[in-house]
Amino acid sequence: MKNYEFIIAGLPYLEPDFDNPVQDYESVSAQVFSYLDKKDRRYIEWLRYGLKSENLTPHFYRTIRKSSNHVLKTYFTFDLMLRNIQAAYLSRKQSLDPDKYLIGECEIVEALKKNKAPDFGITSEVEFASRLLHIFDIKDLIEREKALDLLRWEEMDKICTFSYFSMDVILSFIFKSSIIKRWHSLDKKSGEQLFRGYVDQMRDSYKMTKE
Repeated sequence: MKNYEFIIAGLPYLEPDFDNPVQDYESVSAQVFSYLDKKDRRYIEWLRYGLKSENLTPHFYRTIRKSSNHVLKTYFTFDLMLRNIQAAYLSRKQSLDPDKYLIGECEIVEALKKNKAPDFGITSEVEFASRLLHIFDIKDLIEREKALDLLRWEEMDKICTFSYFSMDVILSFIFKSSIIKRWHSLDKKSGEQLFRGYVDQMRDSYKMTKE
């Protein structure tokens, strides 16, 4: 069965409310998955794979750029840019050579490696760069992570602006429900976990460059 209008009409509306408990979206996602054909299921599998940080290797980014799906290709292009900026920011904070932690070759990556300006000289080229750098300066770790996820959420909305009854909308739903699930699974110890994860991103970035 492949009837996007029917599937999308049955999806609950999602808002970026990371604090209040909501319904379990796992059953909804499973039902949606059962309605789709093999090709569309594969798109969901790629999305879920890319939402796990340990899978974000240079090979993944090279492969996903070739995807025929607009959401996958566009979102993970954004994701790579975000993570490159983050790696450059953390490198600067820790007086490390950013060249070891950045993925890809383009003018923006070169600026992140060499430009000494506070904004790496990229805010006129990367629409979300200024906002992202301000997010990195947020002292509260939980609030910083929420701000990052809100940025990701809003970017997905932009990508799907003119999508109404298509696979793009379904992928957007899966993406957003994964963010909500993450926040609703956090407990009082999560601040410490987030801190460790934030610091470990430099180590993860280094591993990615070696693959």
